[in-house]
Amino acid sequence: MERRTPLCAYKEVRLNLEPSSQGSTVAIKIPAHGTIWPGRTAQKRFQIIEFPVAENEEAFRHRYLATSASVYHRVHHSSPRSFLWRVLENGKALSIQAVDVSKPVKNALDAPLTLRFYFPSKIVPSCIAFSDSERHHALSVFVLTESNHLYTLNLRPEFFRKASSAEEDNLNWCKSYLPSAFSFKYPHRLVALHAGELLISLIDGGLLRLTLQEGGGSDWKEVFYNEGGWSHSLRSLIPFHGSKTVTYEKQNLDVSTVTSIASSIVEVGTMPYAFTVSLDHQLRIWNLATGKLAYMGDIVNQYLDPKDAGKDTISPSLSQLIKVFCHEGTALCITYSPLRSGEFKFWDVTPTEDGIRIDDKFPRCKLVPRAPTADLWTMADFSVILDSLNPNVFSIWTLWKNNTTYRVQALDLEGSSDDSVTKSWGNDWRAVATETIREMPTPTLFSGDSLDITDKWLEFLLAPGKFTTATIETGLAICESNSGISKSRPKRSESLPERMCSVIASSNTLGRTSEGKMDYEQLRVAIESQWLRFYRLLGELDKQRGEAQSLVIDPHGNMPWVVLADGVTAVRDCSPLEKLWHSPKELSNGAHLVMAPILAASELRESFSEQLSHTIKTQLLGELFEDSSSSGPASLRALYERCDFEHKIGDEDYTQLEDRLKEFGRGFKDITPGVYEAMLELMSPSDNLAGPSLHPLASFGNKMIVRGAQEIVELHRNICLDQIVLLILIEAEVNHTEEGIQFEITAVYNEFMSILKRLELISWLASNQISLPLEKRERSNSITEKAPKKQGPTAETVTVLQGVLRHLFGLSNNKMSSAVTDVILSICVPNSEYEAPPAVIQCFLLDHERPDLAMDFNRFADRDPFSIYIQGRACLASDDAQAAAMLFKKAAFGISFSDSKARGELRSAGYLDETERNLLNAGFPRYYSHIVALFEKEKLYSFVIDFAQLALQFLNPGTTDEGDGILRTEMHSRLFNAAIQSSRYDIAYSALVRLTNHTLQLTSLRTLITKMCENSYASELVELPLIGVHDEVDDILTRRCQDIVDVTVGVPYHKILYAWRIKRNDFRGAAAISLERLQKLQNAGEGDRTLEADELETPVTKQYMTLINALSCVDKKQAWILYEEPPQKGSKSSRNGIQPKRKVITLDDIRKDYQAELDRIAAIENDQFAFVDGDEMDVL
Repeated sequence: MERRTPLCAYKEVRLNLEPSSQGSTVAIKIPAHGTIWPGRTAQKRFQIIEFPVAENEEAFRHRYLATSASVYHRVHHSSPRSFLWRVLENGKALSIQAVDVSKPVKNALDAPLTLRFYFPSKIVPSCIAFSDSERHHALSVFVLTESNHLYTLNLRPEFFRKASSAEEDNLNWCKSYLPSAFSFKYPHRLVALHAGELLISLIDGGLLRLTLQEGGGSDWKEVFYNEGGWSHSLRSLIPFHGSKTVTYEKQNLDVSTVTSIASSIVEVGTMPYAFTVSLDHQLRIWNLATGKLAYMGDIVNQYLDPKDAGKDTISPSLSQLIKVFCHEGTALCITYSPLRSGEFKFWDVTPTEDGIRIDDKFPRCKLVPRAPTADLWTMADFSVILDSLNPNVFSIWTLWKNNTTYRVQALDLEGSSDDSVTKSWGNDWRAVATETIREMPTPTLFSGDSLDITDKWLEFLLAPGKFTTATIETGLAICESNSGISKSRPKRSESLPERMCSVIASSNTLGRTSEGKMDYEQLRVAIESQWLRFYRLLGELDKQRGEAQSLVIDPHGNMPWVVLADGVTAVRDCSPLEKLWHSPKELSNGAHLVMAPILAASELRESFSEQLSHTIKTQLLGELFEDSSSSGPASLRALYERCDFEHKIGDEDYTQLEDRLKEFGRGFKDITPGVYEAMLELMSPSDNLAGPSLHPLASFGNKMIVRGAQEIVELHRNICLDQIVLLILIEAEVNHTEEGIQFEITAVYNEFMSILKRLELISWLASNQISLPLEKRERSNSITEKAPKKQGPTAETVTVLQGVLRHLFGLSNNKMSSAVTDVILSICVPNSEYEAPPAVIQCFLLDHERPDLAMDFNRFADRDPFSIYIQGRACLASDDAQAAAMLFKKAAFGISFSDSKARGELRSAGYLDETERNLLNAGFPRYYSHIVALFEKEKLYSFVIDFAQLALQFLNPGTTDEGDGILRTEMHSRLFNAAIQSSRYDIAYSALVRLTNHTLQLTSLRTLITKMCENSYASELVELPLIGVHDEVDDILTRRCQDIVDVTVGVPYHKILYAWRIKRNDFRGAAAISLERLQKLQNAGEGDRTLEADELETPVTKQYMTLINALSCVDKKQAWILYEEPPQKGSKSSRNGIQPKRKVITLDDIRKDYQAELDRIAAIENDQFAFVDGDEMDVL
């Protein structure tokens, strides 16, 4: 009989455990029993650590791959509620982190910290237990080590939020205990019955019950349970005397040793019981009140000959063989026998007067679990979900392993009769489909690509959720070791992509062809081959990370989880389309008509060459994001021609397409509007998504949604591409033949293009990451507490999709596996309720300082004025001022229109402050003033001038509005400042004269004069009319001249003022400032420094000529200036502070002094020197 493939009804969502923020792992070293915690100064008890790179595969397994792991869900408390625990580093480290999917309330804080406890000795396998106290909001962890010490860790929620919380708790959360029983007995299994009670199986077949004493200390009450009472206890002191044993972990275990224990107390009637399975294939039920054995029998109710007892034993490594569920005083017990092909047995447990009664629920059924395929599989774990209303309805989930590969299957059972159970058991198993996103084709280089092969590989390998950083770092270390690359050079300063490129490139060299030219093609092929080898290495490391450890059901929402060696996999419901895609042979009535075009179009596109597939995708994306001049059938025919389908799709491909369609019906005739309506319906979410009981998602839940969206996007995108290709082919070829279909396909084509555009948007959001600040933690109550030197995580790296939409995500606890799928589908459809306009997304990116991503996102932007304005902001942030200015002008008309309602509806994700928002939709002047401020902030003054002039252009000069007046003054001021900064002094002057505020005008005038003089624009300054401010200009220049000490350096303000006064015909004023400069030159000793052009000319004589020329332009009677004689050094008047005398200097006096200066210079030139004061000269 042919093996029937089970229907794929579920889909896995595999999540990495890599923290989203650095510094989120806290290492805690547990002291040995009997020792105290080291002091704060002696040793740091709690350290935020970053693990070094694993240099090889062995170190990678040791540090990152768990040998056992599971998830514990708290019963009495939430936030955090679910905890992932993993045993690492050869059994000496226990890692615990919160993995909540949702939060009870929106403002509940996430718990981002991972606690890694290091124990003094190795942890005993399967001897870790968790419990949740109803009275205390703390997670209780019980760990049994090989030194036989029991450690109790009471972890409060704050421990997972704040690294220093454990220290603030005075370390009372950690207790250790050495059971006296372990001096002569050895443990094998440990479970927590509740917060203060443990049950430990011993290797001699007995049980040890530990009860925490009152007071919550570290003392436990020890009680033994065994079959033979005291006689058995005495015999057990002589190990296994006359008993059959099984060797495991260097110990001999009695065949009656319990290897699997139901993890909580089961109350049947009013009595508490413990359900166990032992190595000898027996189900033993213990009455915990009396300490006696209440029942013992074979776990699958098979009869064994007493002579054969002990031959069939269960492996001591198996611990998940029994599950028990209570319901109104009765219990349902499910046992699994791993022997031979395996078998399940369901037991009804009911109370009786003297104990319990256990009955085979399906006595005529042999319930052998069905392996996923014909390969060799081992069932590693199972879980059961009971219907809350009907205990006879339940689902069983099985986890199968084949080396590092795993599969999950499920079966819904209704225990109404043995016949119905047998039928369901044989036919109704459903499979969990694996992720297809991990099987995406490797990058290929095509002609005309904008990216080279290295860029494509980096994008492929660094895609969010694909490989962890630790996996890539280990792969790089192995590659370096294999290629012999020197490790002495510092590499950690380089980014991860840079190091990847360096390692790949170091293995290849650029050679020459036979003709002596550089062989670039050979280098490209070698680099591509090296990337492929590196990818395969990462695949091998990642395969080890995917080994399944356990299967857990979350009781809140009944979602199954598979815990991996380094990750977790959530199991969600398949969407209707996924069910058809993964199980095409299991089609329901009518589904074949929908599946026919899906399968046929997919196979057609798979037959295309990679180059043709790339061309089709490129052309369609161009059609999506570029304004197309053609529409309707013309657009389809244009795509047909650009992709060259006429020559690229051969007759054989067309015939195969036709035959494939006819396998399901009449071929092209069956492609109708109804088929496509049904297809589009399959891609849509169900109608029961919204509800009042939606819980906001925690960080782990957001990661699950993003990863699921990546998977759905890839499937829906491929189907959209397939169908668009099919529609193009139908429009261009089929509709002109007898096979032509009788409906207008343009509407369907537009619908698929709309979906494809949405999918491309979600794909972009889910493929790019951004760093966001973490929510602020709770403040310390101590005002004297010092901040720790090494802080916890302050920022997290998430996908843009997570950053933009996570505040909208929410899930109902009812059937969470289907709710997750509905949320993912809702994200991927057009007009989704999880909507963020492209402009808002760009604002979000700009607000978090990622203009590079905002620019890359431009292709998704809308064409409305606000979107164009935001694109301009993105260009401005990316230093493309020219493009920004163009976009700002393009958006001006729409976004400047005065509309307070439109202004209130603007959404910017916090990017625009209130001031900026008020300047939009408030008229042209205010809009342009806002743009002026943006360019001024970036110091792009030429654009400030342009937009300030535009703002002034739209201001009504005759308005009496006070706001307009203030804005006009502001624009003139900004225009003036921008013109000053860009040395456009004509514009600055124009703005200056229009200032109405006298104080501001005077300040600006001073700035204008100073800047023009300092930048050598004095001649232009002199030419400026400066109407009405001549006196102010003269006064400003005069003050500048007075401030000068040495006129031979710096700005020549005396000369500038001289030119200014000459230009205004103020010759006496020019002569006065010239005389002042003459005096300062003489005081500086410039009279003895001859100029190269003429040995008899000095700066002083030149200044005399300037002075004489100025006074010569005045009427002879007016050719005088008032001179203030400076005090002589050391004179009495200078010491007493007496004001110097004024005197009149005429043109004749100046000429005499000039002649005297010439004579002095000539005498010096002729070596004539005076040795005494006065006019007498002794000639040497």
